[in-house]
Amino acid sequence: MNDINSILLNINLARQLNEALMKDQTSPNSDLIIDVIAAINNTDAMLTAINSIKTELCRLPLNFCEREYFENCVSPILITLFFLSFTSYELSGSVAILSSSPIVPPKKSKLKDTIHLIYDINEESEELFELLKKRVKPLIRDGANCCKFL
Repeated sequence: MNDINSILLNINLARQLNEALMKDQTSPNSDLIIDVIAAINNTDAMLTAINSIKTELCRLPLNFCEREYFENCVSPILITLFFLSFTSYELSGSVAILSSSPIVPPKKSKLKDTIHLIYDINEESEELFELLKKRVKPLIRDGANCCKFL
C-alpha cells in the first residue's frame, strides 16, 4: 500500500515539476513533452484505479486460506478419484466387449486379471472417497477454520 502511495506521490511531483518547467519555457510545447505528460497522466490514473481495486478487495469477506486448502488438500484427491473411476469404467467396458465378442477368442485368464484390476481400482477409489469426505467436511461446516489442516 505504501509503495503505491509513494509512486502516486512521485508522479504528482513529476507533474508539478513538468508544469513549472513549461511555465518558464517561451517556446511552444514539443511532441515529446506532450507524450511525457500523457504518459504521466495515464500512469497516475492507472495506479489510482489499481489502488482503489486493491482497497475494495481487502474489504471483501474472502477467506484465501479456504481456497488454498481446497487447491492443496481436496482438488488433487478429487482429480485422482476422477481418473481412477474413469479408468475403471473404461476397463470394464473393454472386458464386456472382449468377453462377448464372437470374433475375438476369449482369453479367460487375461480377462480375469483385468477384472481383478478393476476391483482393485474400485477399492482404491472407495478409500480415496472416504479421505475426500473427511477433507471436505471442514469446508462444509459453518464458520470452521480449515487452515488448521494445512
